[in-house]
Amino acid sequence: MMKVTLILDAALTGVRASLIEEWDEIDRGAKMEPRVRLFDTEEHALAWGRLLAHRRGLKQLFLTDNRKAATGNTSVTHQ
Repeated sequence: MMKVTLILDAALTGVRASLIEEWDEIDRGAKMEPRVRLFDTEEHALAWGRLLAHRRGLKQLFLTDNRKAATGNTSVTHQ
């Protein structure tokens, strides 16, 4: 099973987005180095994450927004 997580962090201008792809296999897991990009808006970052998840054949993108207050905000964004 594959999972794509988009992590949003505050940047001096705009949003820093890190996209991480993970695979769960029967006996182990694998994780790619994150792809990191800077965006002017949150909407552009989300569109980038959704596009890459869609290219992998996934219907959902896991989102972690570190820009919000440290309350453990983790949500799932459906396409």
